[in-house]
Amino acid sequence: MGGNLAGRLLSRRFPKSERELVVGSLSTSMLAERFGTPCYVFDAAILRERIAAVRAALGERVGVLFALKANPNAAIAQLLHQGGAGAEVASGGEILIARRAGVPGDQMQFAGPGKDAEELAIALEHGVLLNVESLAELRAVNAAAVEGGTQARVALRVNPPASLTGSRMRMSGGSAKFGIDAEVLEEVARTAESMDSVRLEGLHTYAGTQTFDHEGWLANARFLIEQAEAVEASLGRPLTSLNFGGGFGVPVFDKDAEFDLEAAGRGLQELIAESERRHFVELGRYLVAEAGVYLTRVTYVKESHGKRFAILDGGMHQHAAAAGMGTVIRRPFPMVRASQLDAAPSESECVLGGPLCTPADVFPTAAGLGDVAAGELVAFLSSGAYGLTFSNVLFLGHPTPPELLVDGDDVHVIREGGRPEDALRGQRLPGE
Repeated sequence: MGGNLAGRLLSRRFPKSERELVVGSLSTSMLAERFGTPCYVFDAAILRERIAAVRAALGERVGVLFALKANPNAAIAQLLHQGGAGAEVASGGEILIARRAGVPGDQMQFAGPGKDAEELAIALEHGVLLNVESLAELRAVNAAAVEGGTQARVALRVNPPASLTGSRMRMSGGSAKFGIDAEVLEEVARTAESMDSVRLEGLHTYAGTQTFDHEGWLANARFLIEQAEAVEASLGRPLTSLNFGGGFGVPVFDKDAEFDLEAAGRGLQELIAESERRHFVELGRYLVAEAGVYLTRVTYVKESHGKRFAILDGGMHQHAAAAGMGTVIRRPFPMVRASQLDAAPSESECVLGGPLCTPADVFPTAAGLGDVAAGELVAFLSSGAYGLTFSNVLFLGHPTPPELLVDGDDVHVIREGGRPEDALRGQRLPGE
């Protein structure tokens, strides 16, 4: 089945799959025949299950924000919002996507170290809470609020002095482009308090992503609470909001552990038991990764110096994460022979390559995947996060794949597939 993790994902997330991969109640062979390949397929039931599990574990006193950067599709955001999630956004465009999904502005928080004037104007128009990442940005927010004749809702993003343990990608500790150093936090908070067009509501942190150590994550949450108490003492008033970030780890490679959601939830509830503030956790990958499949078809098979190559119709330009972008060590994503799940594992090596004319367009291949044949479907699991929009889709002018949402027996096209002529979109010759 393409590796231990792939087998676990099939049994846990796609239990109707026997001889072939079934998403919801629909076979991937039918989806490929009807909509073509490559394509992304998302399972609505898994998305509902994930948001419900997170809300149950964290408790009713913790609001959950869906981090749109993981999968900025309005239909995905809408489904999660219907399950109780607000939105964490990182651009003006993501604010508009979240609004299209029905998320009110006052249920959004905006993080990012380089918010420009247009984005600030959009955020202020919709009443979005701005997680401010520097003193310079705070001044820009105040100026934008003065110009717009409104008052900005802000929280200060804290850069802890130490990195988060157990995190695959650390985004804090020491010198960092994210957040305000803890050592000057109280000073910046007092500056915010002096601004008539700024209303300081709370603090925010995001120390790292793909965190598998729940104790390390809770230690960072405890640190944020301590910082909040210090700021409150400095200001002489309570803060009303704390955002602990997210980054809960999702197994993507065979040796990855499971993040202990229940333990993290119990620990967080204990930390905030005496607090009257509003509390938030922002999650992207954890909510959507396992709900998604990147479905491709083998176009050609060739032999070269003893190695077998299967050329897929999809590549790194559409699923850069599966090709190893952003990782130091390139390891195989969970992948399966979607139309032949019961095929016996093979000892022969088969290299999966995409259609691009670059040697980078090769997927690290799971051991025992087998001798895939031309016309066969290959599916990359755990592809609901950082898939299409994380990838270099403009490279070589290939059409973008459609995105499909399967809900039981129903399937909806939630992003239309592209066409070859899209390569010319927005281009103009001199004089035109």
